[in-house]
This record gives sequence, structure tokens and C-alpha cells, in this order.
Amino acid sequence: MSVVELSIPSKKNYVFKNWAGIYSAKPKLFFQPRSIQEVVDIVKAANKCGKTIVTIGAGYSPSSMCVTNEWLVNLDLMNKIHTLSEAPNGSYADITVDAGIRICHLNEYLNEKGFTMQSLGSVAQQSIAGIISTGTHGSSPYHGLVSSTCVSLTIVNGKGEIVYLDSENNPEIFRAALLSLGKIGIIVAATVRAVPAFNIRATEEIITFEGLVEKWDSLWLSSEFIRVWWYPYSRKCVLWRGSKTQDPETAKPKSFLQNRFIRFLYEASLWISCKIYKPLTPYLEKFIFNKQFGQLESNPKSSVSRSPEGFALDCLFSQFTDEWACPLENGPEVLRSLDDSIARAAKNKEFFVHVPMEIRCANTTVPKEPLDTSQRTSTSEGPVYGNTLRPYLDNTARHDDYASPKDVTNNLLTVYIGTVAYRPFHCNTSIYKWFSVFEDTMTGAGGKPHWAKNFLGSTSLVSQDVKKSNYKDFEMRGMSTRIKEMYGDDLIEFQKIRKEQDPNNIFVMNKEWAVINGIVDINEVS
Repeated sequence: MSVVELSIPSKKNYVFKNWAGIYSAKPKLFFQPRSIQEVVDIVKAANKCGKTIVTIGAGYSPSSMCVTNEWLVNLDLMNKIHTLSEAPNGSYADITVDAGIRICHLNEYLNEKGFTMQSLGSVAQQSIAGIISTGTHGSSPYHGLVSSTCVSLTIVNGKGEIVYLDSENNPEIFRAALLSLGKIGIIVAATVRAVPAFNIRATEEIITFEGLVEKWDSLWLSSEFIRVWWYPYSRKCVLWRGSKTQDPETAKPKSFLQNRFIRFLYEASLWISCKIYKPLTPYLEKFIFNKQFGQLESNPKSSVSRSPEGFALDCLFSQFTDEWACPLENGPEVLRSLDDSIARAAKNKEFFVHVPMEIRCANTTVPKEPLDTSQRTSTSEGPVYGNTLRPYLDNTARHDDYASPKDVTNNLLTVYIGTVAYRPFHCNTSIYKWFSVFEDTMTGAGGKPHWAKNFLGSTSLVSQDVKKSNYKDFEMRGMSTRIKEMYGDDLIEFQKIRKEQDPNNIFVMNKEWAVINGIVDINEVS
């Protein structure tokens, strides 16, 4: 079968770039299917032509995992909303959508119907398939991965078969698909459990770094939604807390960096600090912090906004991003170690970091059976689960016990710590020294990397067969041996399911990325 026979439009000279502009790809063919049947046809054609497929959404991942020179599929034209089924008591609604729909558009539709997504990450431009496939999470001691709200998924596997997945139909494949990295098939439809719409009353409070560490044990249980932005050179943090409310929206405090001219000056100053005089970095970051937040404040700033806007974060500029998850109890030790490393590096002019570093949490414990939702209201705390399965590749801490909002304790939570390195005007910044220190520290605390971020790894953690003679500063080395240790039997089971669903390795598109990170064996794809 030739591509022409498919009667599906394709482009030959399409160039894909991710949002950060770090990586680009020029595939042999680029497809934008409009239906599940067209996806099936593309997969079957790839099998016959001996080609591999990468599926992309908005490209918000800064990772190289979607780079390919073969076939590229984008689901933006598969963006329809099919059904909205409301629970009899109105405590939730299940909405079935095409997998290419962007979260921002889904939020708009849900808001019109009086519902909303339960928890979100910091960006709403991704596709629903993208946030499910990569383990996207918010920040809450009650909520886990966004994929925990999935009731069902429909995928087209590597054999071109349409497979329906939920907790009763193919539950093990469902577990794999809830964080698949696109390696077992293409998600073409999803049913997600939404809750009655709510606003978020958010407060921002400036605290010292020492105060953050001292309050650690009580801080993370103080609100349903909570996150911290750490500014190491200023020795301060911004503590953001959010709670559900039906109070009306209020004006959101304006940010110093909302001014386009000031934003340009900041980016220009970052360029100077990255390319000309790196020791300028701490002074620049202190100045920006003081202008944006001022001095230590005893009265937190408060505002009310719709939940999607409350969760959103301004990512500022193109950036490298490295984020890891580890048991929340290990957080203070990790932060003290990172704080010491950053201070010593600055003193020795070894490396400098960009800010803020983001600290978030999650509760990825799951009940053994669905919870009673009969008494819920629009401001009831905690999730309404779409499934009670745990993805095989979930990078959060494993716990057998379920922690409800009233029973949750710190020892059952995961902390996410993320660091950025801005690319002012899309110029690369040196990251290897800092990211290596960061990753070693997180590894020592029982951490695992976020699959879709810029973790680097080390040549000592991959086989001789895939090592290169030299690497670019920002290039991933891989960590296959460590990934195998981190995930153990879960990785083995994922690999087994992956091979069953994709026997011809149609979705092992970026072969190098998959091999150096232990997703597949080099012998499988040689």
C-alpha cells in the first residue's frame, strides 16, 4: 500500500519544533488525520512500508522524545466533543472527546455546561492525549496525575487495531496507556471525569527559605492546592495556596513582568548573563524578585479566579526544564543540599541557576474501589476518580495505602522539584553541570525523573553500544540501567504489554531515546 492510496493528505517538507524551540524534526511525511479510521489506515500503512510513527500535540514537552525523521502524526483535527453524561446527583460528569482536543478548549466547553477539570498542570494548551501520555500533574495533597480522572481510553495499537480500555476492559493495557509515552499506540479518544465548576481563592505569601524548611511538615496539608516557587539567590519563596470557592471572581494582582518592555529587558539581561558575564545572574534574579514581589510580607495577597486560570502559570521564556519526583518526607534534605550546591557553585563561579525553582506535591494513592460521591458539593475537597489503577510508568512514590483528604499524611505524598534554565531569545544556556548536580541529588533521595522533561542522565548508566564519542552540553546521555532499577517489575510488565500491542515497533519512533532510557532493549530494535 502506498501513501497515495490512503487518500489522506500528507506533507513532505513539514518541520516540527517543540514550544521551547530546543528540538526540531523534519519527518518524511506529516499527517493530520480527521477520524479514527484514518489513524488506523496510517498505522497499517506504516507496517507495510516499514516506517515508524511519532504522535505530537502542542509540543510543550522540552524533551527530544518526539524527534523523528520518519512519519509524524498530529491530532489537532481530531478535536470534537462527543458526549457529556452527568451523574444523577450532579456530583460529576463524564465527557468523551477526541484525543486531539486542547485542554483550554475543553475547559471552555465544560464551563458552559457548569463543570471543570479536577486538577491541571501549569499550561492549558496541551492536548488531552498529551497530558495523559506524559504523566501531567497539578499540585495538591489530595489529587494525583491528571490520568487518574480518565474513565476510558480508545487507542489504535501498533497492529492497526482499535482497542477500548477501561478498568474492566483490558485493565492492564489501560494501566500502560495511562502513561505510555506514545509507545503502545495512538490515543484517539478519551472519557474524562469532570466535577462541578468552582473558582479558586488563591493567596500568595512571601516566606524565607528557612521558613519553608521549618514549616515543611505542616505546610503541605494546609490547602487543597498548593505550590512553592523558590528563589535561591534571594533566600525567599513564594507560597501559593488555593481553595475551592463559589465566591465571585476578583481582579488578579498584576505582575511586574506583564509589561512587555520590562519583559524584553529581563530577557535581554538574561542573554547577557548567559553569554557574556555569568556572575551577573544572582544580582539580576535578586533585582527581579524584589521588583515583582517586594520584601517579606505578613499579609498574603488574595484573589479569586476560575479554576483553569487559577492553575495557570506564565512560563516566561523558552527554557530547558528538569523535574524529578521523590517522597515528600525527603524534601527538606533535598532542598538543603541543593541550596548548598547552588551557593558554592556561585561562589566558585562554576554554574548559576535560573529562577524560580518550582516545588509541587501529589497524592497518587488510589482507593481499592470507587468512592461514594452522593454527598459531594461543588466545593468538596479531593478527587472523583475516573479509575483506581496506577500507571506502570508513574514516577511518584509507591504506597499501598489510600489517603483520603481527611486521612492524608506527609509520608504518603510525593514532592516534585523542578528547575529551569532559560534560553533567552532561543539561545542555548549551559545546563550540564547544574542539571547533573540536581539529578544526583534527587537520585540520592529516591527520586525519579519526569519522563517528558530535559533529564540528562550519564554515560555510565547506558550500555557501550549506544554511547557517543561526544555530546552537546544539553544532550541527553540516558539512564537505562537506573530506570530499570527504579521501576523494576512495573517496567518489565510495561515492556511486555508494549511488545504485545506494538510487535513491529511502529511506535518506537525515536529509537535512541527509547533505548538509552530503558523503554526497549537495543536488541529489540537493532
